[in-house]
Amino acid sequence: ITMNLNPCVYSQRLMQKAEMETFKKKDSFRVMQKAAETCFNFITKDFTNKKILVICGPGNNGGDGILIAKYLYDKQKNVSLYAPLGIAKTEDSQKALALLNSSTLIKQNVNFEDYDIIIDSVFGVGLNRPVAEELQSLFRNVNNSPARVIAIDMPSGVRTDTGQVDQVAIKADITLTFHRLKPGHLLLPGKEYAGTIELLDIQLENLDSETRIFLNTPPSIKKINNTDHKYSRGTSYIIAGTQLIGASKLAALAASQSALRSGAGLSKLFIAKENKEAFKPHILEEMMVLYEDQQELFEIIQKTKIMSLIFGCGIDINQSNIKLLKFILDQPINLVLDASVFSLIKQDESSFLNALSKREVITILTPHKGEFERIFKNTNDKIHDCLNAAKKANAIILYKGSDTVIGTPSGEAYLSHLSSPHLATAGSGDVLAGLIGGLLAQEYEGVEAAKLACHIHSQCGIRLGEGLIASDLIMEIPNVLKNLYAVQ
Repeated sequence: ITMNLNPCVYSQRLMQKAEMETFKKKDSFRVMQKAAETCFNFITKDFTNKKILVICGPGNNGGDGILIAKYLYDKQKNVSLYAPLGIAKTEDSQKALALLNSSTLIKQNVNFEDYDIIIDSVFGVGLNRPVAEELQSLFRNVNNSPARVIAIDMPSGVRTDTGQVDQVAIKADITLTFHRLKPGHLLLPGKEYAGTIELLDIQLENLDSETRIFLNTPPSIKKINNTDHKYSRGTSYIIAGTQLIGASKLAALAASQSALRSGAGLSKLFIAKENKEAFKPHILEEMMVLYEDQQELFEIIQKTKIMSLIFGCGIDINQSNIKLLKFILDQPINLVLDASVFSLIKQDESSFLNALSKREVITILTPHKGEFERIFKNTNDKIHDCLNAAKKANAIILYKGSDTVIGTPSGEAYLSHLSSPHLATAGSGDVLAGLIGGLLAQEYEGVEAAKLACHIHSQCGIRLGEGLIASDLIMEIPNVLKNLYAVQ
Protein backbone atom coordinates (compact mmCIF):
# COMPACT_ATOMS: atom_id res chain seq x y z
CA ILE A 1 0.00 0.00 0.00
CA THR A 2 1.22 3.50 -0.67
CA MET A 3 1.85 4.91 2.76
CA ASN A 4 0.53 8.48 3.02
CA LEU A 5 -2.91 7.03 3.50
CA ASN A 6 -5.88 8.27 5.40
CA PRO A 7 -5.91 5.94 8.44
CA CYS A 8 -9.71 5.61 8.47
CA VAL A 9 -11.09 2.34 7.10
CA TYR A 10 -14.72 2.24 5.93
CA SER A 11 -17.05 -0.74 6.08
CA GLN A 12 -19.36 -1.42 3.16
CA ARG A 13 -22.24 0.16 5.06
CA LEU A 14 -20.28 3.33 5.85
CA MET A 15 -19.11 3.58 2.23
CA GLN A 16 -22.72 3.40 1.04
CA LYS A 17 -23.67 6.05 3.57
CA ALA A 18 -20.85 8.34 2.35
CA GLU A 19 -22.18 7.93 -1.20
CA MET A 20 -25.79 8.62 -0.19
CA GLU A 21 -24.73 11.77 1.73
CA THR A 22 -22.72 12.91 -1.32
CA PHE A 23 -25.65 12.29 -3.68
CA LYS A 24 -27.79 14.72 -1.64
CA LYS A 25 -25.43 17.46 -2.86
CA LYS A 26 -24.05 16.14 -6.14
CA ASP A 27 -25.60 14.24 -9.00
CA SER A 28 -24.71 10.56 -8.59
CA PHE A 29 -23.79 10.19 -12.26
CA ARG A 30 -21.33 13.08 -11.92
CA VAL A 31 -19.70 11.15 -9.07
CA MET A 32 -19.51 8.05 -11.28
CA GLN A 33 -17.81 10.13 -13.96
CA LYS A 34 -15.34 11.49 -11.42
CA ALA A 35 -14.52 7.92 -10.25
CA ALA A 36 -13.99 6.69 -13.81
CA GLU A 37 -11.87 9.72 -14.64
CA THR A 38 -9.49 9.25 -11.69
CA CYS A 39 -9.10 5.56 -12.66
CA PHE A 40 -8.53 6.51 -16.31
CA ASN A 41 -5.85 9.04 -15.27
CA PHE A 42 -4.06 6.41 -13.23
CA ILE A 43 -4.24 3.80 -16.01
CA THR A 44 -3.03 6.10 -18.81
CA LYS A 45 -0.20 7.41 -16.64
CA ASP A 46 1.41 3.97 -16.45
CA PHE A 47 -0.06 1.74 -19.11
CA THR A 48 0.00 3.34 -22.53
CA ASN A 49 -0.02 1.39 -25.83
CA LYS A 50 -1.43 -1.76 -24.27
CA LYS A 51 -4.35 -3.95 -25.29
CA ILE A 52 -6.91 -3.39 -22.58
CA LEU A 53 -10.03 -5.38 -21.68
CA VAL A 54 -12.61 -3.96 -19.28
CA ILE A 55 -14.89 -6.59 -17.73
CA CYS A 56 -18.08 -4.94 -16.51
CA GLY A 57 -20.72 -6.17 -14.10
CA PRO A 58 -24.38 -5.16 -14.41
CA GLY A 59 -24.33 -2.58 -11.58
CA ASN A 60 -22.63 0.72 -10.82
CA ASN A 61 -19.15 -0.82 -10.60
CA GLY A 62 -19.78 -1.93 -14.19
CA GLY A 63 -20.86 1.64 -14.93
CA ASP A 64 -17.45 2.85 -13.75
CA GLY A 65 -15.95 0.30 -16.14
CA ILE A 66 -18.06 1.43 -19.10
CA LEU A 67 -16.90 5.02 -18.57
CA ILE A 68 -13.26 3.96 -18.14
CA ALA A 69 -13.59 2.13 -21.48
CA LYS A 70 -15.19 5.21 -23.04
CA TYR A 71 -12.39 7.53 -21.88
CA LEU A 72 -9.74 5.09 -23.12
CA TYR A 73 -11.52 4.73 -26.48
CA ASP A 74 -11.86 8.51 -26.86
CA LYS A 75 -8.08 8.77 -26.40
CA GLN A 76 -7.57 6.20 -29.21
CA LYS A 77 -6.51 3.44 -26.82
CA ASN A 78 -6.87 -0.20 -27.84
CA VAL A 79 -9.77 -1.16 -25.57
CA SER A 80 -12.56 -3.75 -25.52
CA LEU A 81 -15.47 -4.16 -23.16
CA TYR A 82 -16.95 -7.45 -21.99
CA ALA A 83 -20.09 -7.80 -19.87
CA PRO A 84 -20.66 -11.49 -19.03
CA LEU A 85 -23.64 -10.79 -16.73
CA GLY A 86 -25.44 -8.40 -19.06
CA ILE A 87 -24.71 -4.71 -19.26
CA ALA A 88 -25.98 -1.58 -17.50
CA LYS A 89 -28.80 -2.75 -15.24
CA THR A 90 -28.78 0.39 -13.07
CA GLU A 91 -29.83 3.93 -13.96
CA ASP A 92 -26.33 5.46 -13.78
CA SER A 93 -24.69 2.62 -15.69
CA GLN A 94 -27.32 3.09 -18.45
CA LYS A 95 -26.32 6.76 -18.65
CA ALA A 96 -22.72 5.60 -18.97
CA LEU A 97 -23.64 3.19 -21.78
CA ALA A 98 -25.48 5.96 -23.64
CA LEU A 99 -22.24 7.97 -23.72
CA LEU A 100 -20.22 5.13 -25.24
CA ASN A 101 -19.26 6.36 -28.71
CA SER A 102 -18.91 2.95 -30.25
CA SER A 103 -20.79 -0.28 -29.71
CA THR A 104 -18.03 -2.18 -31.53
CA LEU A 105 -16.06 -2.03 -28.27
CA ILE A 106 -18.50 -4.49 -26.70
CA LYS A 107 -17.39 -8.07 -27.28
CA GLN A 108 -19.68 -11.09 -26.97
CA ASN A 109 -16.80 -13.41 -26.20
CA VAL A 110 -13.14 -12.82 -25.52
CA ASN A 111 -9.87 -14.64 -25.24
CA PHE A 112 -8.12 -13.31 -22.13
CA GLU A 113 -4.74 -14.33 -23.52
CA ASP A 114 -5.02 -11.53 -26.10
CA TYR A 115 -4.84 -8.66 -23.61
CA ASP A 116 -2.02 -6.91 -21.75
CA ILE A 117 -4.29 -5.39 -19.13
CA ILE A 118 -7.60 -6.60 -17.74
CA ILE A 119 -9.71 -4.18 -15.71
CA ASP A 120 -12.04 -5.88 -13.23
CA SER A 121 -15.22 -3.84 -12.90
CA VAL A 122 -17.56 -6.70 -12.05
CA PHE A 123 -18.69 -6.27 -8.43
CA GLY A 124 -16.60 -3.69 -6.57
CA VAL A 125 -17.66 -3.36 -2.94
CA GLY A 126 -21.19 -4.51 -3.61
CA LEU A 127 -20.71 -8.31 -3.48
CA ASN A 128 -23.00 -9.95 -0.95
CA ARG A 129 -23.88 -13.27 -2.54
CA PRO A 130 -21.97 -16.39 -3.57
CA VAL A 131 -20.19 -16.22 -6.92
CA ALA A 132 -22.12 -18.16 -9.59
CA GLU A 133 -20.48 -21.11 -11.40
CA GLU A 134 -19.95 -19.42 -14.77
CA LEU A 135 -18.31 -16.43 -13.08
CA GLN A 136 -16.01 -18.71 -11.10
CA SER A 137 -14.57 -20.08 -14.32
CA LEU A 138 -14.33 -16.56 -15.78
CA PHE A 139 -12.39 -15.42 -12.67
CA ARG A 140 -10.06 -18.42 -12.99
CA ASN A 141 -9.41 -17.63 -16.65
CA VAL A 142 -8.57 -14.01 -15.78
CA ASN A 143 -6.21 -15.23 -13.03
CA ASN A 144 -4.51 -17.66 -15.40
CA SER A 145 -4.03 -15.10 -18.15
CA PRO A 146 -0.68 -13.31 -18.50
CA ALA A 147 -2.39 -9.89 -18.31
CA ARG A 148 -1.82 -7.37 -15.53
CA VAL A 149 -5.07 -7.11 -13.61
CA ILE A 150 -6.42 -3.84 -12.22
CA ALA A 151 -9.42 -4.14 -9.90
CA ILE A 152 -11.78 -1.21 -9.47
CA ASP A 153 -12.59 -0.60 -5.77
CA MET A 154 -12.38 -4.25 -4.64
CA PRO A 155 -11.21 -7.39 -6.48
CA SER A 156 -14.41 -9.15 -7.54
CA GLY A 157 -15.20 -12.09 -5.29
CA VAL A 158 -13.60 -10.58 -2.17
CA ARG A 159 -16.03 -9.62 0.62
CA THR A 160 -15.64 -5.96 1.51
CA ASP A 161 -15.95 -6.24 5.29
CA THR A 162 -14.08 -9.47 5.99
CA GLY A 163 -11.67 -10.10 3.10
CA GLN A 164 -13.22 -13.57 2.79
CA VAL A 165 -13.32 -15.21 -0.64
CA ASP A 166 -16.15 -17.40 -1.80
CA GLN A 167 -14.64 -20.21 -3.96
CA VAL A 168 -12.64 -17.90 -6.20
CA ALA A 169 -11.93 -14.19 -6.67
CA ILE A 170 -10.02 -12.09 -9.15
CA LYS A 171 -6.38 -11.72 -8.16
CA ALA A 172 -5.41 -8.14 -8.94
CA ASP A 173 -1.95 -6.68 -9.36
CA ILE A 174 -3.33 -3.27 -8.48
CA THR A 175 -6.57 -2.23 -6.80
CA LEU A 176 -7.82 1.31 -7.36
CA THR A 177 -10.12 2.07 -4.47
CA PHE A 178 -12.21 5.16 -3.81
CA HIS A 179 -12.32 7.52 -0.85
CA ARG A 180 -11.07 5.19 1.95
CA LEU A 181 -9.61 1.72 2.39
CA LYS A 182 -12.02 -1.14 3.18
CA PRO A 183 -11.35 -3.98 5.66
CA GLY A 184 -11.25 -6.51 2.81
CA HIS A 185 -8.14 -4.81 1.39
CA LEU A 186 -6.26 -5.46 4.63
CA LEU A 187 -7.53 -8.79 5.96
CA LEU A 188 -6.54 -12.20 4.67
CA PRO A 189 -7.17 -13.64 2.22
CA GLY A 190 -8.45 -10.39 0.58
CA LYS A 191 -5.10 -8.71 1.17
CA GLU A 192 -3.49 -11.33 -1.11
CA TYR A 193 -5.98 -10.57 -3.89
CA ALA A 194 -5.76 -6.78 -3.78
CA GLY A 195 -2.12 -6.40 -4.86
CA THR A 196 -0.84 -2.84 -4.59
CA ILE A 197 -3.58 -0.52 -3.36
CA GLU A 198 -3.99 3.00 -4.67
CA LEU A 199 -6.43 5.24 -2.84
CA LEU A 200 -8.24 7.69 -5.15
CA ASP A 201 -10.02 10.79 -3.96
CA ILE A 202 -13.40 11.34 -5.62
CA GLN A 203 -14.65 13.98 -3.16
CA LEU A 204 -17.15 11.85 -1.29
CA GLU A 205 -18.59 13.07 2.00
CA ASN A 206 -16.16 12.69 4.91
CA LEU A 207 -17.65 10.37 7.55
CA ASP A 208 -14.33 9.63 9.30
CA SER A 209 -15.83 10.36 12.70
CA GLU A 210 -18.22 7.42 12.21
CA THR A 211 -15.70 4.66 11.66
CA ARG A 212 -14.26 2.50 14.44
CA ILE A 213 -11.74 0.77 12.15
CA PHE A 214 -8.33 2.30 11.47
CA LEU A 215 -4.95 1.51 9.97
CA ASN A 216 -2.32 0.82 12.60
CA THR A 217 -0.35 4.02 12.20
CA PRO A 218 2.43 4.10 14.83
CA PRO A 219 1.92 6.53 17.71
CA SER A 220 4.78 8.95 18.33
CA ILE A 221 7.74 7.82 20.38
CA LYS A 222 8.50 9.36 23.76
CA LYS A 223 11.64 11.45 23.75
CA ILE A 224 14.32 10.55 26.27
CA ASN A 225 15.52 13.39 28.50
CA ASN A 226 19.06 14.03 29.66
CA THR A 227 17.82 13.74 33.21
CA ASP A 228 16.49 10.22 32.66
CA HIS A 229 18.17 7.26 34.35
CA LYS A 230 17.52 3.54 34.14
CA TYR A 231 14.96 3.64 36.97
CA SER A 232 13.00 6.53 35.46
CA ARG A 233 12.81 4.66 32.15
CA GLY A 234 10.74 1.88 33.62
CA THR A 235 11.23 -1.75 34.53
CA SER A 236 9.68 -4.61 32.65
CA TYR A 237 9.12 -7.80 34.65
CA ILE A 238 8.80 -11.29 33.22
CA ILE A 239 7.88 -14.53 34.94
CA ALA A 240 10.16 -17.15 33.41
CA GLY A 241 9.08 -20.74 32.87
CA THR A 242 10.54 -23.54 34.95
CA GLN A 243 11.64 -25.84 32.11
CA LEU A 244 14.62 -23.81 31.12
CA ILE A 245 15.66 -25.46 27.93
CA GLY A 246 15.19 -24.73 24.26
CA ALA A 247 12.07 -22.82 23.35
CA SER A 248 10.97 -21.94 26.87
CA LYS A 249 14.35 -20.44 27.69
CA LEU A 250 14.33 -18.59 24.35
CA ALA A 251 10.85 -17.27 25.14
CA ALA A 252 11.77 -15.60 28.41
CA LEU A 253 15.04 -14.20 27.09
CA ALA A 254 13.57 -13.00 23.78
CA ALA A 255 10.90 -11.14 25.73
CA SER A 256 13.34 -9.66 28.25
CA GLN A 257 15.85 -8.54 25.61
CA SER A 258 13.09 -6.99 23.47
CA ALA A 259 11.75 -5.09 26.47
CA LEU A 260 15.20 -3.55 26.97
CA ARG A 261 15.59 -2.81 23.27
CA SER A 262 12.23 -1.01 23.26
CA GLY A 263 13.74 1.52 25.65
CA ALA A 264 12.81 0.20 29.11
CA GLY A 265 15.52 0.99 31.68
CA LEU A 266 15.52 -2.44 33.31
CA SER A 267 14.28 -5.92 32.67
CA LYS A 268 13.85 -8.31 35.57
CA LEU A 269 13.18 -12.02 35.36
CA PHE A 270 11.41 -13.89 38.15
CA ILE A 271 13.26 -17.21 38.32
CA ALA A 272 12.84 -20.14 40.69
CA LYS A 273 16.05 -20.62 42.71
CA GLU A 274 16.56 -24.15 41.42
CA ASN A 275 16.71 -22.80 37.83
CA LYS A 276 19.29 -20.17 38.54
CA GLU A 277 22.13 -22.18 37.03
CA ALA A 278 20.21 -22.85 33.80
CA PHE A 279 19.74 -19.13 33.27
CA LYS A 280 23.04 -17.75 34.46
CA PRO A 281 25.10 -18.41 31.32
CA HIS A 282 22.57 -16.57 29.15
CA ILE A 283 21.82 -13.49 31.15
CA LEU A 284 23.50 -10.27 30.11
CA GLU A 285 21.58 -7.07 30.78
CA GLU A 286 18.64 -8.64 32.59
CA MET A 287 18.43 -8.93 36.36
CA MET A 288 17.30 -12.07 38.14
CA VAL A 289 14.80 -11.98 40.96
CA LEU A 290 15.01 -15.37 42.66
CA TYR A 291 12.23 -17.01 44.67
CA GLU A 292 12.15 -20.18 46.77
CA ASP A 293 8.54 -21.26 46.13
CA GLN A 294 5.30 -19.89 44.74
CA GLN A 295 4.30 -18.32 48.04
CA GLU A 296 7.50 -16.30 48.06
CA LEU A 297 6.92 -15.26 44.44
CA PHE A 298 3.45 -13.96 45.38
CA GLU A 299 4.94 -11.98 48.27
CA ILE A 300 7.68 -10.44 46.11
CA ILE A 301 5.11 -9.42 43.46
CA GLN A 302 2.86 -7.84 46.08
CA LYS A 303 5.74 -5.90 47.66
CA THR A 304 7.21 -4.65 44.38
CA LYS A 305 5.79 -1.69 42.49
CA ILE A 306 5.36 -3.28 39.05
CA MET A 307 4.30 -1.21 36.04
CA SER A 308 4.48 -4.01 33.53
CA LEU A 309 4.52 -7.80 33.80
CA ILE A 310 4.77 -10.33 30.97
CA PHE A 311 3.43 -13.82 31.60
CA GLY A 312 2.92 -16.87 29.40
CA CYS A 313 6.11 -17.05 27.33
CA GLY A 314 7.61 -20.52 27.66
CA ILE A 315 5.59 -21.67 30.69
CA ASP A 316 4.02 -25.05 31.42
CA ILE A 317 0.33 -25.76 31.59
CA ASN A 318 -0.14 -27.02 35.14
CA GLN A 319 -2.04 -26.33 38.39
CA SER A 320 0.71 -24.21 39.81
CA ASN A 321 0.58 -21.83 36.82
CA ILE A 322 -3.23 -21.73 36.91
CA LYS A 323 -2.90 -20.55 40.51
CA LEU A 324 -0.22 -18.03 39.47
CA LEU A 325 -2.42 -16.60 36.69
CA LYS A 326 -5.37 -16.25 39.10
CA PHE A 327 -3.08 -14.40 41.49
CA ILE A 328 -1.62 -11.93 38.97
CA LEU A 329 -5.03 -11.14 37.45
CA ASP A 330 -6.04 -9.90 40.91
CA GLN A 331 -3.05 -7.54 41.18
CA PRO A 332 -3.18 -3.87 40.09
CA ILE A 333 -0.42 -4.54 37.53
CA ASN A 334 -0.43 -3.89 33.77
CA LEU A 335 -0.18 -7.30 32.12
CA VAL A 336 0.92 -8.73 28.77
CA LEU A 337 -0.46 -12.27 28.51
CA ASP A 338 0.82 -14.52 25.75
CA ALA A 339 1.29 -18.09 24.55
CA SER A 340 0.49 -20.71 27.20
CA VAL A 341 -1.84 -18.33 29.03
CA PHE A 342 -4.63 -19.24 26.59
CA SER A 343 -4.34 -22.91 27.52
CA LEU A 344 -4.41 -21.98 31.22
CA ILE A 345 -7.56 -19.86 30.74
CA LYS A 346 -9.17 -22.77 28.87
CA GLN A 347 -8.84 -24.92 32.04
CA ASP A 348 -11.23 -22.64 33.95
CA GLU A 349 -12.71 -20.33 31.39
CA SER A 350 -15.58 -18.65 33.19
CA SER A 351 -13.64 -17.82 36.34
CA PHE A 352 -10.71 -16.42 34.33
CA LEU A 353 -12.95 -14.32 32.07
CA ASN A 354 -14.68 -13.08 35.18
CA ALA A 355 -11.33 -12.09 36.74
CA LEU A 356 -10.31 -10.34 33.51
CA SER A 357 -13.58 -8.42 33.27
CA LYS A 358 -13.08 -7.00 36.78
CA ARG A 359 -9.56 -5.66 36.13
CA GLU A 360 -9.16 -1.88 36.18
CA VAL A 361 -5.60 -1.76 34.81
CA ILE A 362 -4.20 -2.56 31.36
CA THR A 363 -4.42 -6.12 30.09
CA ILE A 364 -3.07 -7.00 26.66
CA LEU A 365 -3.64 -10.49 25.23
CA THR A 366 -1.60 -11.52 22.18
CA PRO A 367 -3.07 -14.71 20.69
CA HIS A 368 -2.42 -16.21 17.27
CA LYS A 369 -5.39 -17.89 15.58
CA GLY A 370 -5.01 -21.25 17.36
CA GLU A 371 -4.71 -19.60 20.78
CA PHE A 372 -7.59 -17.22 20.05
CA GLU A 373 -9.90 -20.10 19.15
CA ARG A 374 -9.18 -21.85 22.44
CA ILE A 375 -11.24 -19.23 24.24
CA PHE A 376 -13.07 -17.04 21.77
CA LYS A 377 -15.45 -17.56 18.90
CA ASN A 378 -14.11 -17.55 15.35
CA THR A 379 -16.64 -16.63 12.63
CA ASN A 380 -14.10 -15.75 9.88
CA ASP A 381 -14.85 -12.07 10.46
CA LYS A 382 -11.58 -11.16 12.14
CA ILE A 383 -12.47 -7.59 13.14
CA HIS A 384 -15.82 -8.58 14.58
CA ASP A 385 -14.31 -11.59 16.40
CA CYS A 386 -11.44 -9.55 17.84
CA LEU A 387 -13.72 -6.76 19.09
CA ASN A 388 -16.12 -9.26 20.63
CA ALA A 389 -13.25 -10.94 22.42
CA ALA A 390 -11.84 -7.60 23.62
CA LYS A 391 -15.20 -6.72 25.09
CA LYS A 392 -15.69 -10.13 26.67
CA ALA A 393 -12.20 -10.17 28.24
CA ASN A 394 -12.15 -6.43 29.00
CA ALA A 395 -8.69 -6.47 27.43
CA ILE A 396 -6.82 -5.13 24.42
CA ILE A 397 -6.50 -8.05 22.04
CA LEU A 398 -3.66 -8.17 19.56
CA TYR A 399 -4.93 -10.94 17.28
CA LYS A 400 -1.77 -11.94 15.45
CA GLY A 401 -1.26 -13.00 11.86
CA SER A 402 -0.11 -11.55 8.57
CA ASP A 403 -3.21 -9.37 9.03
CA THR A 404 -2.91 -8.51 12.72
CA VAL A 405 -5.98 -6.85 14.24
CA ILE A 406 -5.77 -4.93 17.52
CA GLY A 407 -9.15 -4.65 19.22
CA THR A 408 -10.05 -2.54 22.25
CA PRO A 409 -12.84 -3.10 24.80
CA SER A 410 -14.36 0.23 23.73
CA GLY A 411 -14.77 -1.05 20.17
CA GLU A 412 -11.91 0.41 18.08
CA ALA A 413 -10.00 -1.86 15.72
CA TYR A 414 -6.53 -1.17 14.28
CA LEU A 415 -5.40 -3.18 11.26
CA SER A 416 -1.76 -3.84 10.55
CA HIS A 417 -1.31 -3.29 6.83
CA LEU A 418 2.45 -3.85 6.79
CA SER A 419 3.59 -7.37 7.52
CA SER A 420 6.17 -9.97 6.65
CA PRO A 421 5.60 -13.71 6.25
CA HIS A 422 9.15 -14.20 7.58
CA LEU A 423 7.91 -13.36 11.08
CA ALA A 424 6.50 -16.90 11.27
CA THR A 425 9.45 -18.25 13.25
CA ALA A 426 10.07 -19.56 16.80
CA GLY A 427 10.35 -16.79 19.38
CA SER A 428 8.94 -14.08 17.13
CA GLY A 429 5.81 -13.76 19.28
CA ASP A 430 7.92 -13.53 22.45
CA VAL A 431 9.78 -10.59 20.91
CA LEU A 432 6.42 -8.90 20.34
CA ALA A 433 5.31 -9.59 23.93
CA GLY A 434 8.63 -8.16 25.16
CA LEU A 435 8.19 -5.04 23.06
CA ILE A 436 4.72 -4.44 24.49
CA GLY A 437 5.93 -5.07 28.05
CA GLY A 438 8.87 -2.71 27.53
CA LEU A 439 6.60 0.05 26.22
CA LEU A 440 4.15 -0.39 29.11
CA ALA A 441 7.11 -0.08 31.50
CA GLN A 442 7.79 3.31 29.87
CA GLU A 443 4.21 4.30 30.68
CA TYR A 444 2.72 4.17 27.21
CA GLU A 445 -1.06 3.80 27.20
CA GLY A 446 -2.20 0.23 26.54
CA VAL A 447 -3.46 0.81 23.00
CA GLU A 448 -0.42 2.91 22.12
CA ALA A 449 1.91 0.18 23.41
CA ALA A 450 0.13 -2.51 21.38
CA LYS A 451 0.07 -0.39 18.20
CA LEU A 452 3.68 0.74 18.46
CA ALA A 453 5.01 -2.74 19.34
CA CYS A 454 3.11 -4.27 16.44
CA HIS A 455 4.49 -1.64 14.07
CA ILE A 456 8.10 -2.04 15.27
CA HIS A 457 7.82 -5.84 15.09
CA SER A 458 6.49 -5.89 11.53
CA GLN A 459 9.06 -3.30 10.40
CA CYS A 460 11.84 -5.52 11.79
CA GLY A 461 10.40 -8.42 9.79
CA ILE A 462 10.12 -6.40 6.58
CA ARG A 463 13.64 -4.99 6.88
CA LEU A 464 15.26 -8.35 7.60
CA GLY A 465 13.24 -10.55 5.23
CA GLU A 466 14.37 -14.06 4.32
CA GLY A 467 15.92 -16.28 6.93
CA LEU A 468 15.41 -14.08 9.97
CA ILE A 469 15.26 -15.65 13.43
CA ALA A 470 13.95 -14.15 16.65
CA SER A 471 17.34 -12.88 17.87
CA ASP A 472 17.78 -10.96 14.58
CA LEU A 473 14.50 -9.16 15.28
CA ILE A 474 15.79 -8.09 18.69
CA MET A 475 18.97 -6.66 17.13
CA GLU A 476 16.93 -4.80 14.51
CA ILE A 477 14.66 -2.97 17.01
CA PRO A 478 17.08 -0.01 17.53
CA ASN A 479 17.29 0.59 13.76
CA VAL A 480 13.51 0.74 13.47
CA LEU A 481 13.31 3.06 16.47
CA LYS A 482 15.93 5.35 14.89
CA ASN A 483 13.80 5.54 11.77
CA LEU A 484 10.68 6.34 13.75
CA TYR A 485 12.55 9.07 15.65
CA ALA A 486 13.77 10.54 12.38
CA VAL A 487 10.29 10.94 10.88
CA GLN A 488 8.77 12.44 14.03
